[in-house]
Amino acid sequence: MTTQTDLSVSVLPGERTTVVNKRRAPFSWGWVWASFAGFLVFQVLLARFATPYITQGYQTAHFRFLVEGGINLAAYYLGGFLVGFISPKVRLLEPAVAAGLAMFAALSVGWFTPSVWYQFGMAKFLLGGGAAASLAYAGAFSAERLTGSVREDEF
Repeated sequence: MTTQTDLSVSVLPGERTTVVNKRRAPFSWGWVWASFAGFLVFQVLLARFATPYITQGYQTAHFRFLVEGGINLAAYYLGGFLVGFISPKVRLLEPAVAAGLAMFAALSVGWFTPSVWYQFGMAKFLLGGGAAASLAYAGAFSAERLTGSVREDEF
């Protein structure tokens, strides 16, 4: 004998219990600051590696800015990758938030500098912060994919 009940339960999308939702952790400021520190460490390491190539012979200022920009962009990706790799649960948002904070900190130099080139601007912040956050998110996502914590369709 089977009993059939007509029980209808409505579940909101955010309340669904999937394997992925169980692995994701609540937002953590600790991982944001770990990401921020990771960006700085990778910038120092990459700059140490690139310095001999920049200082040998005559280089134009444009080339130096290009290398420095590449170092910054690579550091955001690698810092996000590091956090995604070492975190025990899925961390995608924290590196992106840290990259935005890092960009805000870098642009805050304009508050103390009289030069027009270093002035803080919302367009600079949105463009630079968006690029940095995207790279940090991509790095974290790549690491989470590598470790098998997320699938490709969960982007």
